[in-house]
Amino acid sequence: MLTSFFGKSKPINYILLSIAIIIGYFLRFLTSQELSLGLDSLGTEGILIFLMVFAVLLLDFIIRKNNVTKNNTFAILLFVFFVLLVPQVYKSPQLILANIFVLLATRRILSLTTEKNTVKKIFDATMYITLASFCYGWAILFKLPYIFIPILGFVGISSIAVAYQLLVTDSYTWLYQWFPQIDFDLSAYANKELIITTTFLLGVLLWMGMARLSKLAALSKKERPSAVTILLIALISFGIILIKTQKNGSELFFLFAPLAAITSNYIESGTSKNRRVFNELFLWSILLLVLVLPWLE
Repeated sequence: MLTSFFGKSKPINYILLSIAIIIGYFLRFLTSQELSLGLDSLGTEGILIFLMVFAVLLLDFIIRKNNVTKNNTFAILLFVFFVLLVPQVYKSPQLILANIFVLLATRRILSLTTEKNTVKKIFDATMYITLASFCYGWAILFKLPYIFIPILGFVGISSIAVAYQLLVTDSYTWLYQWFPQIDFDLSAYANKELIITTTFLLGVLLWMGMARLSKLAALSKKERPSAVTILLIALISFGIILIKTQKNGSELFFLFAPLAAITSNYIESGTSKNRRVFNELFLWSILLLVLVLPWLE
């Protein structure tokens, strides 16, 4: 039973999910003949897999440290499922890095509830979001809910970037490429696999998001800020998906972490027998989708 197995936090859970990331990566790309394994590419592929596994462990650390979910591994299970549903993510190392920096910024923002070292946390969050924007320009939108964040961190990192570019390229032209153009073209989603995956993910987001919103008032003072933050991140992620240029499905990665956390909250809140049965069927349906989708191409 998936709910009982991943309803606990054991080392075997992390090992299995890391293996799933690795096996899923190679199987999906080998079957689609998009991956060529050679000595020259092993290093690059290894780094990408490491970054993805690191993102999984980082997400788990953040939600555990800040009590975003209960003591289980539902969130990272869902995160891994979402990654396996959209293998295009592996071909976008810049988006993976951007998401890791956003996760690091989220960690600092969520920790503001303790009211200790507030200035340092705010500076760190600004720094991480700025670094994320260097990997993908529109990641700077994650700063919107926190306009109060001082500009010092942004200016500091930007100054380092300007100095580096002047030394290497002796040009300011990179500034014009920092923020990509806005593009609402969704023709890339005409792909059958992407249509099914995107419809499913957006359906889950709408459903779980509304369920979480309806329970905000009932949350404790300690839980409410974290819940609001996760919902805002999910909303901004959806906005970035809409405006990203040259869409190929990888942009959905921005949505995975907040959606995994919100869905985990929904699963762990069900205590009745019917809800437990539903949660089990829900998780198995995602796993089935992961297994079936590659054969629909």
